[in-house]
Amino acid sequence: MSKRMKSLLALTLVIGMAAPPRASAWGERGHDIVTRVAVRLLAARIAKGTPLATQFGRKEFMLGHLSNVPDIVWRNQGEAIENANAPTHFLDMEYVSPELTFSTIPKTPAAALARMKELCANPPKGYTCAAKEGSSPNESSAGTAPWRTGQMYRMTVESLRAASVDGKSNDAAIDRAFLTAGLMSHFVGDLGNPYHATVAYDGWESGQGGIHGYFESAVVSSYRLALDQEVFDAALTGRGIERTLKQLPAADRAALSRDPVALAMALALDSRSRLDAANAIDLRFAILKKSGTGPDGKRVGAERRDASELRFKYHDLTVERLATAAEILANLWLMAWEDAGKPDFKGYRSFAYPVAPDFIQPDYLSSGK
Repeated sequence: MSKRMKSLLALTLVIGMAAPPRASAWGERGHDIVTRVAVRLLAARIAKGTPLATQFGRKEFMLGHLSNVPDIVWRNQGEAIENANAPTHFLDMEYVSPELTFSTIPKTPAAALARMKELCANPPKGYTCAAKEGSSPNESSAGTAPWRTGQMYRMTVESLRAASVDGKSNDAAIDRAFLTAGLMSHFVGDLGNPYHATVAYDGWESGQGGIHGYFESAVVSSYRLALDQEVFDAALTGRGIERTLKQLPAADRAALSRDPVALAMALALDSRSRLDAANAIDLRFAILKKSGTGPDGKRVGAERRDASELRFKYHDLTVERLATAAEILANLWLMAWEDAGKPDFKGYRSFAYPVAPDFIQPDYLSSGK
C-alpha cells in the first residue's frame, strides 16, 4: 500500500485502525534544501575549486528536483512499484537493533532479516515484531534506506568512471551520474529525519498521532525563505558530520567513514537520538488535544497549533537535521567522485533534465522482492 503524506495544520485527522501511512521525509521543500545546500557546500568548503563543485553547481536545481522524485514521481506509478519503493525511505531501528548501537545494526538486508527472525522468536522486553501475528518479516520489513543510499552511490561511481571514453566526454554517462546523485540525496535526506529512523514514526503510541507530517512538512513549509541560508550556515560549521561520525566505533571510524552504507547507518542513529527531543517539543507546545480513538472505533489524530505559530520552537532541531543531512550528502558526492578517479568533466555539455525518470529497482535484496 502507498504511504501518503498527510497535511496536519491544526486539524483533527480521522484515520482508520490500520497502520498509519508513513509521510514523506521533509516534504518537497526540505528535500530541496538538503540537496541545494549540499551543492553549495561543495563549492564553499568540501570540494572547493574542483571540477566536481563546478559541475554540481551548474546542476543545482535539477538535483533539487531529482531529490523529490522518489516521493512524487515514483509514488504515482502503481502498486507494484510502490511496494518496492516504500521500504527504501526509512530504517526502523528498533526492529533490527533494539540496542540502538552501530555495532548491533545488521550490515546487510539478509542479516537484518535473520536478526528480526531471532528477535521475533525470542523477543526481549518491550520488543515488537516487525511482522503481523501469524506471518514472518522479510528483508524490507524494517526499511532499507541505508542500502538504497549505497545502491545510488555505487551507480553514481560507475557512471563517473565512464565519464571519459578515448579522451572524449561521455555525456550520457555523466548525465546518469547526475541522475543517481540526485536520487541519492532523497534517501540521505530521509535518514536525516528522526521519524524515518524509528518504529514510532507517527506518534500514535504517545498520543501524538500525525507528528510525522507536522514536523517534517508543515513546520518546514511555514518558514520564510531565510531558512535555506540558515541551514547552509549551520552546515558550513561541519558539526553535523562530526557528530554523525561519532556514532561509528572509534577504532574503525576512518575506514567506515568512507563506506556509504555505514555512513548512512550512522546518520540514522544520529537522527534517532533526536527523537525524544522532537516529541517533547510537540507535546509541550504544539498539541491542543492528543490523538485517540473516536466513538466509531477509528483513530483520531492529534489537534495541533498552526505550524507557523510553533516553528520557532522547532527551529534549532529543524536546522540541525537538514544541515546534517546536507553535510553527509555533500561528503558522499565527494567520495563518489574520488572513488571514480576524479573525472574532470572536460568537454561535458548536456541539457539533459530527467523530469520523471523510470523507477530503479532495489538491487540489494537477496529475496528479489
